[in-house]
Amino acid sequence: MIYIIAPNIKSGGGLELLLYLIEYIKTNHPKLKCIVYADDSLQMIQSSKNIEVSHMKSSLEKIKLFSKKIDNALYFGNLPPLVKSKNSLVYFHNLYLLMAFQKLIRTSAKFFVKYFLQQLYIRFFIKNVDIVACQNDDIKKQFIKKFNFRNVWLLPFFRFCNKKLLEKSEKIYDFCYVSLAYPHKNHQRLLEACEILSDEKVHFSLALTIEEGHDNLIEKIKLINKQGNIKISNLGKISKEEVCKLYAQSRCLVFPSTKESFGLALVEAVNMNLDVIASDLEYVYESIEPSLVFNPQSSLDMSMKLKEYLKSDVKRSQVKIENKIDELIRILIKDGGDVQK
Repeated sequence: MIYIIAPNIKSGGGLELLLYLIEYIKTNHPKLKCIVYADDSLQMIQSSKNIEVSHMKSSLEKIKLFSKKIDNALYFGNLPPLVKSKNSLVYFHNLYLLMAFQKLIRTSAKFFVKYFLQQLYIRFFIKNVDIVACQNDDIKKQFIKKFNFRNVWLLPFFRFCNKKLLEKSEKIYDFCYVSLAYPHKNHQRLLEACEILSDEKVHFSLALTIEEGHDNLIEKIKLINKQGNIKISNLGKISKEEVCKLYAQSRCLVFPSTKESFGLALVEAVNMNLDVIASDLEYVYESIEPSLVFNPQSSLDMSMKLKEYLKSDVKRSQVKIENKIDELIRILIKDGGDVQK
C-alpha cells in the first residue's frame, strides 16, 4: 500500500501530473493499493478498484493529515510532514519556494507571507522525509543549496498525448503557447513580439490559453488582432484533452517562460511532432533539443526568431529526458530506510 498526500494541489502542471500518476497506478499497477488525499475541489479524482480517494474539506483536516505518521507516502505538494515517516518522499515542483528573500520581499504582502512561511516550514521539517524528488538538475542544485538537504533525486514524469489525433486534425495555427498567465510565463513579451511583427506586416496565427482575470493581456490581444496581420486566438483555460487537440492543430510551440521546474509542455509538444522555439535557458536544454531559441528578456529577439521560423526550414526538436514514473512508484513500494542516491 502507498499513500499520495496531495491536498495542496488544485490546478496547473501539478494537477496534470497528479491525475496522470493516479491513472497510471490504476491502469499499470492494479494490484497496488493506493490511498489518495486530495483537495475537495478535485471531485474529478474518484475512488476505483485499487484507488481510495479522501477529499479534504478544511485546513484543519489538512493539518491533522500532515501530523500523522504515514509510511510509504508521496507528499506531492512540495511540503513535508510534521512528523518523521518511513520511506517517505516529497515531490518538489514550485519555483516560488526557491525564491531568494531579497526578491520575495519585493513582492506583494500576501505573496511574501505565503511563500516565506512555506520556505521556513520546509527548512524546519524537510528531514522528516527520506527523499526529495524534482524534475531537473537546476532545481535539484537550488534545493540542495537553499535547504541544505542533499538526498535529492531526479524523477521527472509526464504523460504524452495520443498521436492518433494527428491523423484527423489539420494545422490551423502556426504557433501555440499552452500556459496559464503567471508572471514568469512571460506572455507580455510574447505579445510585444507579436506587435513588432504586426507592424512589419508579418502574417501568422497564434493560439494562447490565458485564463480569466488578465484584462491587460486580453486587451493587448484585441489591439493586435485589430491590425489584421496576426490572428491571436485565446482559448482560455482548457482541459488536457483540448490541449492535446491544440497540439495536433499547431505547427510550432513557442515557449517564452523565464523559469520552470520542468516545462511539461515542451516534451508534450515534441512528442506530437511540433517544432519548439523556446527561451535560451537551462531548463529547456535539459528536457528537449529545441528548433530555435531566443532571449526571453528581449521582445525583439523573440520576434526575430518567430519570423525566422516562418521564413526558413529549421531542425526538428527532440525529447532528451526519460520518463521515470515507474522508478518513482518502485521507491514508494520498497523498504526505503537506507535508500541513497
